[in-house]
Amino acid sequence: MRLVVACDSSGGIGPNPGDTYFATAAEVAHFATRVALLEVLAVGAEPRVVVNNLCVERQPTGELMIAAIESLVTGLGPNRVEVTGSTEDNVPTTSTGMGVTVLGLASDADLRVGMSRAGDAVVCVGERLSAPDDVVSSTDVRLVTPADVLELRAREAVHEILPVGSRGIAYEAALLARDAGLAFVPDPHATIDLERSAGPSTCVLVSCEPSEVAHLATLRPGLPTAAVGLLDGMTT
Repeated sequence: MRLVVACDSSGGIGPNPGDTYFATAAEVAHFATRVALLEVLAVGAEPRVVVNNLCVERQPTGELMIAAIESLVTGLGPNRVEVTGSTEDNVPTTSTGMGVTVLGLASDADLRVGMSRAGDAVVCVGERLSAPDDVVSSTDVRLVTPADVLELRAREAVHEILPVGSRGIAYEAALLARDAGLAFVPDPHATIDLERSAGPSTCVLVSCEPSEVAHLATLRPGLPTAAVGLLDGMTT
């Protein structure tokens, strides 16, 4: 078995007077946790523990954040995901901050790293969104979810999955290709911006057999997909 570790952090975003950008406590916790959670799920691991380091008081902000984390991880896989962490109850806090670490387990057979193949299509699943330029909401059906990633993992024609973060689609696609000893060739007719941030991993990249591209569009109602390029066997 392999131990898979992913983490994320958030600061200055929340409901408190010292925050730079307003968001509810639940939304802050949801989006910070989903980044690390998607990374663990995408490589084929099963999440087992979520550790939250909340730089806020337990009541009321911390409790709202913990509830959001527990809601997000409920029902993911056959094993219960344990949630643990700490809050700041020694001194008053005026802004919201948190760190989150997700620990998962994967067998060597299930691990999906460097599994992409020459000739694979690269498809963006989910809408590329990032605040403050976009409204980012956990209820937006255009955002890829942990359940969507589990569905993608189950498809034989899907070879690899990689969440997109603040560096954008082109950056992540290059990493996807590099790990498999390949090169990413962008589609000159792609209709989405490959450089803009995807914020809290609102979308993922999928490398798959070209015949699977049309099937990905039927994954879930409201979930957009867009082909963004292909993987070439000649590395650069």
